[in-house]
This record gives sequence, C-alpha cells and structure tokens, in this order.
Amino acid sequence: MSIMAPGFRPTGGVGRSDSKISAKTLYEQRKKYSNSNIIMQDTSQYHVQHLSTFIMDRVDAISTVEDAIKKLLLLDSKDKIWTQEMLLQVSDEAIKLLDCDTKEELENFPLATVHLCKKVLNQMPRYPSVLLLVCQDSEQNKPDIHFFYCDEVEADIVHSDIDSAMGDSTIPTHGKKTRPQTLKMNQERMKRQRETIIPQNTPIGPAPGVKGRVAAMDVRDIQRRNSDQDTESHEKLAQRIEKDVQILNCGLDDIEIFVARLRKASEAFAQLDMRNKSRKTKKRGPAEGMLTLRAKLPSQVEFIDCLQKLKLSFNLLAKLKRHIQNPSAAELIHFLFGPLELILQTCGSAELAQSVLAPHLSRDAVEFLRGHLSPKETTIFELLGDGWTRPRCDWPKEQCAPLYIPKFLNGWEPPTELFRTSPWETEGPLPPMTSGRRSEEIFGQPSYHAANGSTPGHKYVKTRYRFVARNSNELSVMEGEVLEVLEDDKEWWKLRNSRGQVGYLSYNILDAVQPGDLHGHIDQPFSQPFKGTSPSGSLARGEKDMRSHQMDEVNEELLKRITTSKAQPPPRNFHVERPPGGVCPPISYDSTPAQVATWLRAKNFTKPTVECLGILTGAQLFSLNKDELKAVCGEEGSRVYSQITVQKSMLEKSRGDSELQEIMKRRQERINSSTK
Repeated sequence: MSIMAPGFRPTGGVGRSDSKISAKTLYEQRKKYSNSNIIMQDTSQYHVQHLSTFIMDRVDAISTVEDAIKKLLLLDSKDKIWTQEMLLQVSDEAIKLLDCDTKEELENFPLATVHLCKKVLNQMPRYPSVLLLVCQDSEQNKPDIHFFYCDEVEADIVHSDIDSAMGDSTIPTHGKKTRPQTLKMNQERMKRQRETIIPQNTPIGPAPGVKGRVAAMDVRDIQRRNSDQDTESHEKLAQRIEKDVQILNCGLDDIEIFVARLRKASEAFAQLDMRNKSRKTKKRGPAEGMLTLRAKLPSQVEFIDCLQKLKLSFNLLAKLKRHIQNPSAAELIHFLFGPLELILQTCGSAELAQSVLAPHLSRDAVEFLRGHLSPKETTIFELLGDGWTRPRCDWPKEQCAPLYIPKFLNGWEPPTELFRTSPWETEGPLPPMTSGRRSEEIFGQPSYHAANGSTPGHKYVKTRYRFVARNSNELSVMEGEVLEVLEDDKEWWKLRNSRGQVGYLSYNILDAVQPGDLHGHIDQPFSQPFKGTSPSGSLARGEKDMRSHQMDEVNEELLKRITTSKAQPPPRNFHVERPPGGVCPPISYDSTPAQVATWLRAKNFTKPTVECLGILTGAQLFSLNKDELKAVCGEEGSRVYSQITVQKSMLEKSRGDSELQEIMKRRQERINSSTK
C-alpha cells in the first residue's frame, strides 16, 4: 500500500531530498569543503548559509535578541526560510561576507560595529548549528540581527574565532593576543572533521534509494491491478515503477528548490526596495549586499531546466497514475501548476515556456492533464503553446526535439535507457484505423440490446444543462442529452453521444439514467443492434436506392421553398436582444478582472468562458489573439475576439474624439484671446 513519507511539503522553503547522493558527488562536495573552509595565519574562512536578517525594532515586535530567535523559529515552522550560501571571512580588523562563486565582497563589518556574536544550537531540526551576529554602525539608527547556518563547520568553531577576534581588538598593541591559539585549536578540529567525512578512494555508488514525497504501491497491489499481464513479470514491473518514482521524486525536489529561490529573490527584492526608499544617500547601506545577492534571479538556463523537469513530471504522473496515491497523480498535477504559474509571473510572459520543446509530452500526459485541470489551470496550459499541448505523436519526425536526459541537483544519474524507451521519446503517429476498428472506436463493441432497450454492461447519463466545449478534448452537449459513459474514474468523464462523438465532461453536470428510462431516449448508434453487411449484397443496393429516393424528395422540397420565397418574400422581423439592465458596461485596458467578468456575462457568454477569461485584466484580455482565445474557449473564442475588436475600436474612437475636442477647444481659446 502506498504511503506518504513525512518529508513531503507541498509548499514552503528548500527541502533536501531524502534520496542518497552518489559517492562521486559526496566526494566533490567534501573537496569543496576543503577549499571553502580554511584557516591561514590571521584570516579564516567558513562556508555558511544566510538564513535571515531582522532589524531590532519595536514596530516588528523585535526588542531583544530572544525576540529575533523566536521569529526565526516561527518562520522555520511555516517553511518561510530560504537560504543563501556565502563565505564568512574573519580577520583581525573585520568580518567580511563574500559571494561563493565570484568572491565579490558583499558586506564588511568592522569588529567595532559587531556588538554581539552568539551561537544558537539544536533549536531548529533543519538548522541545528546557527550563528547570530548583531551589527550596528554609526549611520544606523537600529541594529541588524543576522542569522547564519553553519552547514559545514560547527557554529561553535566560528563563534570562538569571532569571539577571540573581538576580544583581541580591545587589547593594546603589545598585549597578549588569544586568537592565534584559538585558530590553531580550530584548525586541528577542522582537520579531524575533514578526515571523517571525506571518503577515501570511494567508487561511484549505485542508484539512490528514494524515500520521499511519492511512494509506489505495494507489489501485491500491482499484481492485483496487472493480473492479466503475461509479457512482464510482476517483479520487473515493480522495479520499473520504483525507478520511475525515484526519477519523479528527484524532479519534484529540484522544482521545489527552484521555487524556493524565486520566493527568496522576491522577498529580498521587497526588503531591498523598502531600504532604498528610506535611504537618504546613494551609498549602499548595511546588509544591502546580502539582500542584493539574495534578490538575484536564477539564470535563463536554470529557468529552462525547471520547465523541462515540470514537463518530465507531467509525463511521469500520467505514466504512474494507477500506481501512486497519497498524494495521487491528480493532486500532484494541481500542486505543480503552482510553481508553473509562479515561473510565468516571474518571466512576465509565456514566451520562454513556449520555447521549451524537450521533453515532449506523451499522448497520455496531455489527455490526463486536460481531464483534471481546473478552468484557471486550463487557461495557463493553453497559453504555453504547442510545445506543451501537442503530444509527441502529433509532431513531424523531423521537428521532434532531441532526447532529454535530466541532470538532478543531488548528483544522481538515472540509466539513459529509461528515458530512451519512455513513451514521450518513442511515440509516433497512430496507425490508420481499419473499418472494423473505426466502427468499434466510434460505436463501441458490438452488442445486442435487452428487451427494455438498454445495452447490457453499458452505463448512460443525462446532462443537466447545455455545455459548449472549450477545446478539442471536451464535448459539446444540449440540456437533457443522453450520453454513453466510457470512463468514469476521474473528475472529468469520457463520454460518447449518439452521433459517435467522444469527449470529456465534468461529472457534476451529469445525472445517472436508470435502464428503464432509456427507452425512447437512445438514438443511433446506441439503439441499433450490430449487423454485419456486405458492400456488394442486395441489402447495400437497397440502402443505396432508399438514400437516392430520400435525396430526390429533399431536392423537390428545397426547390418548392425557393420558388415560394421568390413569389412572396417573408416579412423581416428583426429582434435584437438587449442585456437586462440597459447598456452593457464597456471595458478598457484599465479594467479589473471583476469588470471583465461582468462584461463577459453581459455579453451572454457561457459560464465556462466567463470562468476562464474572468481572471484576466482588461489589458491581458486585449493582448490575446484569435487563435489563443479559440484554444481557451473553443468555438466561442471567435465571438469573444469579435467583441474585443469592437471594444478596441470604441476605445480608439473615443480617444480620437477626445483629442479632436481638445484641439478644437485650444483653437477656440486662441481665437477668443486674439479678438480681445
């Protein structure tokens, strides 16, 4: 039975993957440890992660250091801490913070401005070793409290170093210094620690065992679900599912880390903007160097990498939909659209996402998404373009993207063969249907009807009200229409109408139909028993003669009506429907989503269209072209586009009229002033 590991957090900060990393990656990390954490003659350097900075202010309920610690604990409990790695350098004169990559100096705190150095140990499970610094220079009205997580060297070592440096700074020049002895002791402690954590000649380890967000079902459940599979043993199937779950978990980890970086940058930018507004001089203030680094967005390559892992996750969720639960694949789809929407908001448009082709989505993934997305999520999905909405099998072979192999942040490298043989890399166009197969696809399997007119083994429903399809996967229906149920295991049911059209409808607009109520409701092809016929038989010739006779009757009736209409033209009674309550309120580029929704309802658009477009502002609605509107609203998109075009023309006309009136007014004033 599938269970959810306690480490899964759908929202929040950076969460470390529970997957083991390879020995090679571990070795590289520990080698980096040796380069980042060094002690020289009078200068020491430590790798730390900046957690947060608070201003000691009563307005923020931070009057003491203890208040700041309580606030940090509160943020940690809500997963609102986003770390930023940097180097902390200690010398006899100052404490400096450096960028890990560029070694650029971010902050410089002279020892005289450091009022307190304190260690906070074992108060937060994820950050057990924390260093606290209270700094205030002569230009600051209120001190800053900085928190650093000492992830590679214990906070006790860094604290003793800074404490001895601060103590020596107050001793006269010829007095006895304590820091050299402290550095010597710390160097020995770091050497012993380095020897215990760096593996000696360790080869690359096996693939990691995942124990994280998503877990596969028990092998007995898989056997019950796949009892009819003879080509693949249950053990191999379980191994393949477990491997897919491993890849999915690693992808979800990387997506969550990327989203945490975006949120961290957004929060730092807001703090930096607030400090800039209150700053009186152009000189960079204290702590602004750290905030500038935290406010730096990921590179375009990293954005593309996250978008590719989102597409990979959609493919894997569709593939594993019957093998994972708590959370289910559908629940994870909704969770992933949160990061996707945040990325689009950060980019300012969908242009970058539209350029991401690899990996393609499989046919199953596209159908799974369309069957479970909310109206808002559907709008986002359709705006992403063909690279997301068209499965691989719909792309010409020469336009297909190259093989996509992800690179995970934890260093694990899955076997390439897993991706090379995946559906989203191997799917091709569907083979043409034979006549027998096509009849089964449209009309269902051959079956005979019972005496009451129902079909044994078939399920039917009736629609509560009219619904207009918004895309090619949904089904347009009339109120009270009877439909055959093909799939009913999701929120959106797969149905077939009496004309053989297949599509999806939400289950909440459907009512079950009892077998006794079907008589007289079911038209062709539902109520027509299956009959095998020969194209060259007498029955085929009889049907052809009957069809020819019917066409003659239709032509005679049409000719009669045309002749009558020419002799006596019918009266033209035009009736223009007006919306209740008078004239429809116009919209402009400044209209709010609520005003846009009101305008759509006043124009008598369907409820699904109002729900999809009612979340946009006036400017966003005006920016959509005809194809995008049809992709979101189906055939009704053309009418929406026409109405938007009319509104744009009215706005331009009113703007032109107002400009002309202003010109005429000025000219009249000029004439009046000259006559005086």
